[in-house]
Amino acid sequence: MTTIAREQALVHDFREVSIQDNKQKSHFPERIVGPSAWNGKELESKPEQWIYHFTSQDLEDIDQALQHFTSLNIPLVEITPDAFPLKSFKATMEKEKENLFKGRGFSLYRGLPVHKYSRKEQAAIFMGLGSYIGVRKPQNSKNHVLGHVKDLSQGSTTKVVYDMNDPTTRIYATRRAQPFHCDGSDIVGLLCLTHGVDGGESSLISSHTIYNRLQELRPDIVELMKESWLWDRKNEYGPNEPAYTDSYPITYYKDKLFTFWAPHFYETVTRFPGVVVEEEKFEAMRYIQELCERESLKMKLEVGDIQWVQNHQILHARSAYTDSPEATRHLLRLWLLGDSKETGWYLPVEVDQYNRPFAFNGTPTAPLEAE
Repeated sequence: MTTIAREQALVHDFREVSIQDNKQKSHFPERIVGPSAWNGKELESKPEQWIYHFTSQDLEDIDQALQHFTSLNIPLVEITPDAFPLKSFKATMEKEKENLFKGRGFSLYRGLPVHKYSRKEQAAIFMGLGSYIGVRKPQNSKNHVLGHVKDLSQGSTTKVVYDMNDPTTRIYATRRAQPFHCDGSDIVGLLCLTHGVDGGESSLISSHTIYNRLQELRPDIVELMKESWLWDRKNEYGPNEPAYTDSYPITYYKDKLFTFWAPHFYETVTRFPGVVVEEEKFEAMRYIQELCERESLKMKLEVGDIQWVQNHQILHARSAYTDSPEATRHLLRLWLLGDSKETGWYLPVEVDQYNRPFAFNGTPTAPLEAE
């Protein structure tokens, strides 16, 4: 069997057992109601509802937790709540977990004085706080559990690792605009270390609100999103795994609407021989992107901001940006997996299939610089 045939067979085997489930076993509601279906422009005008400002007491608590972790002399990849023991701020993080999985689904924490810390200390604080929300998941085939959102493509102010025109290059490693999408984890966290010259604006929109809007405006797209779509895996997969996978853009499972949306992973899947993508799906992607651009909440991440976003119910985007040697944009990133028994989000098989760790590539690592 040729490599192409083997890949197609692997994808087909998975599809055979799941392709009927989404429409026949799931009863999609007419609308999603509740705190997860928020209005982006309304919230944009009310930042006090979603921005939390660190207090001096919070920062003192974080510093003592950092000192404790440092005294243990253990690797960053081993940081846990026990190794990063918060006191008063622990209740804030527990409340945040409740918000992420049972409420609005995002927050922005403002005022961490990142410049007073070393890079390792910045990473330890971010990973320590994240450990109260979920378990870290590798973000790429290099097994990075601490990611770096930084331009490493041609024209970079630091170093060139990737070609931004290569279809396997993930956009977070370039200066290009990121269309609205969700990441392959329950939660994505970002810590802003430095700004670029301009651009890099962050946008969020509730995918539950998008579902409601599509039901009103384009119910045909809703039906299309209940079908299985093929997604490029950007050369990040293990032995005996296909180079592309299939997953439903929307799935309703155990009273939860899950969204899986990653345009850049769909647009490039046609690079594989024999893969044909329907034009109606490309048109649906364009329509959704335009709808998101009109109705999303837009924000500018300040240095020291931490953004937490729940991926199953929120899409996020980033505008293109420019750097200079004196001003290079750099964010740290975490992918986190919650405990379904606590969060109430039990992953359907097809989402869980995509959401699995990059377990094939050895020990998780937490590099202190983008690579």
